[in-house]
Amino acid sequence: FTPDTTPLFTPLRALRARQDRQRALTVSRRREATLSKGVARDAGERTVDGRDCVHDTITMSLSCTGPIPRVDAPPSWPSQSQRPWRSPSVTTGEPVHLYLSLLKTVLTNGVHEDLAEPVANERGQRDNVGCDPEDSRCTLAWDGWARLTALQPIAEGLLDRRVPGDWAEVGVFRGGISLFLQGILAARGEARSRKLWLVDSFQGMGSAAHVACKGKGRGGRGNPCRADEYWVRRFPLFKRNSAEAVQQRFLRHGLLGPGVRLLPGFVNDTLAPPCNPIRALSLLRIDVDVFTATLDALAHLYPRLTPGGVVLFDDWKLPLARRAAEEYRRSNGITAEIRFLPGTVDAQAYWVKP
Repeated sequence: FTPDTTPLFTPLRALRARQDRQRALTVSRRREATLSKGVARDAGERTVDGRDCVHDTITMSLSCTGPIPRVDAPPSWPSQSQRPWRSPSVTTGEPVHLYLSLLKTVLTNGVHEDLAEPVANERGQRDNVGCDPEDSRCTLAWDGWARLTALQPIAEGLLDRRVPGDWAEVGVFRGGISLFLQGILAARGEARSRKLWLVDSFQGMGSAAHVACKGKGRGGRGNPCRADEYWVRRFPLFKRNSAEAVQQRFLRHGLLGPGVRLLPGFVNDTLAPPCNPIRALSLLRIDVDVFTATLDALAHLYPRLTPGGVVLFDDWKLPLARRAAEEYRRSNGITAEIRFLPGTVDAQAYWVKP
């Protein structure tokens, strides 16, 4: 096979020949026009990077003699295994982190308005001042940017350390956190090898709080059952969602792949054996607000978390959700250190399974 004799390359050779003739004709005409006006060529010697050069104003070329100076190559990025748990800043310019930064901006409505950062209110406490959860454009409300930024090094650390297992979020709402997790998997080339499980009733929290408090009495103001019931009544917007809407958001962001699995239904119904399709997890994020669902999620999924995997709680500030985690740890002899994500308004607790 020789390109010079293959008919396939004949049109390309003819095009290059025409371009060469056109360039030669242009240079010849420019030289004739310049000489006819009595303008002499600038053949003055110049020094460029320590080399002797001659500039030709007719051909607009620079001819240099001498050795080409050595240019040191820019430093290369460290390999994934050499990177620390916390990922490099997006200012490094790496395409993966630039994409994830843009995805965070879109999910928190930063495209339509300035991103609001958590600030101190008049009582000196930090406020959730992200995009309005009532705004349909706002996929991830409250301090969404801070939550995603704190979650990113945890998720990427699991990939860097090659902890086996899928990822799961129990309590999806509009899918903001799940979209970001799938974005990490896609950007890091892990979307085909790991599944992302989305578990949600898509009917709100329903009667879960009432079931958890059954037989325990209403009690006083500090009763966690009463506080949890108040939480359910305060946020009826959790009922204004559907699995189809979440699926459409994944589709619009180009993240709906075969590895994205939606499991609609209450936790105890969806994850109870033998219906539970999840086999192994490296990341389990629980955001269901109430005691019963939190305890069910841990009972059905924590045994499937691989060693080195992370279980993370969005609702550590809520009394019943925190109590469920503490009771599960106590009854199963879990002594792993409880840590907290930095920078979020509300406490985001997690531990690493030994």
